[in-house]
Amino acid sequence: MTQILARPGTGRRRLTLFLLAVIYLLNFLDRQIILILQEPIRHEFGLSDTQLGLMTGGAFGLLYTSLGLPLARWLDRGVVRVRFIAGITALWSLMTIICGVSRNFPQLFLVRMGVGMAEAGFTPAAHSLLSDMYAPRDRPQAIGLFAISVPIGSMAGLAIGGMVAQAHDWRVALFVGGVPGLLVALLFAIVAREPDRGGMDSPATGPATPQIGTMRSIALLMRRAAFRHIVFSASVCGFAQAGIAAWLPSFLIRVHGMPIGQVGIMLGLLLGLCGVIGTYAGGWQATRMARAGEHRMLLLPMAGALASIPLLIWALAAPSGTDVALRLIVPLILGGLWTAPSIALTQNLAPVTMRAQASALYVICANLIGVSMGPLAVGLLSDVLAGRSGDAGQGLRQALVIATAALLWGALHHALAIRAMARERRGATDPMA
Repeated sequence: MTQILARPGTGRRRLTLFLLAVIYLLNFLDRQIILILQEPIRHEFGLSDTQLGLMTGGAFGLLYTSLGLPLARWLDRGVVRVRFIAGITALWSLMTIICGVSRNFPQLFLVRMGVGMAEAGFTPAAHSLLSDMYAPRDRPQAIGLFAISVPIGSMAGLAIGGMVAQAHDWRVALFVGGVPGLLVALLFAIVAREPDRGGMDSPATGPATPQIGTMRSIALLMRRAAFRHIVFSASVCGFAQAGIAAWLPSFLIRVHGMPIGQVGIMLGLLLGLCGVIGTYAGGWQATRMARAGEHRMLLLPMAGALASIPLLIWALAAPSGTDVALRLIVPLILGGLWTAPSIALTQNLAPVTMRAQASALYVICANLIGVSMGPLAVGLLSDVLAGRSGDAGQGLRQALVIATAALLWGALHHALAIRAMARERRGATDPMA
């Protein structure tokens, strides 16, 4: 029987956070490794950019988004989250391995849907677990440390995928990407413990909040203007960032003629290191800015989104692959600033009995619009623009430039969220209005 800890000890809490971060790293490794493998898969199966966009975005995002809320509702009803996380980690790792034995595009598409299905419950479960391990004032930094796994996992997926694919083939790369998750899932099940729900919160936000139906929970959360705009800002910024990140490997290979191994290492290091810096800085600044009001957490992320637009366009216009990488450093760091404060705020703004559902709603919107639609939209645009110009590389470049405009829309929702929280702090509005 899993032990229940009302107040997790510091050592156990740190170890659990570390293992959650490792699982999140593997989560993104298994998601992102497919990006560096797009070109060899395209050549083997004879695919268009639209089909590649469906494989990298739609196949994963379809079940990932549709199962998020039902699983989160189940989690909020008292499922042992430690066991749940261990089980789904093993499942998505196995699905990644199976991707490597697919013999055609429909098979690969279906198994990628399986990866999305298995990963759907992890983020709500992990966010809910972390919120019961850390007090509200400490959550942004803890979630920032947890979220650092996203760029590290992306870095590992691109680098490992590129090197193994160049040395062997894309099928072996997927096998290598999936095996570690089976081992870490077993370790997490043995080591981690389930904390008391709401044990780190004040009575006003604690477990006494009554359980309500899923649709009422969604309606209640989305009625709160600050929550609504945070979700929208993450979704739109995610659309731009996921769309660009998904196609950068193909862009460097097609336009600048770089070998897949070099692209994997270069982009892996670039996305990983810049993402770590940006994500940690976002959590660090959020913890400190929140002392003067939670709304201040989003000021720097909003400025970063706006500044990223011209910098990304400048990078995409670079004359060589090396110049592209150098010019991407600053906008990639700026792009990581919003992750930790956005996640922390969705948890802080939600009652304890709705936290997994709040996380799921955030993840569903961010992934349906971002992970699912971003790569697909860029792929569709690339096919259309390449058809007009007769150049697949230039068509992709133009599609990526157009995708940066979504960051302006994301910054607008950051501004609206800041205004809503500032008004709530002054008592000018009902928080749930």
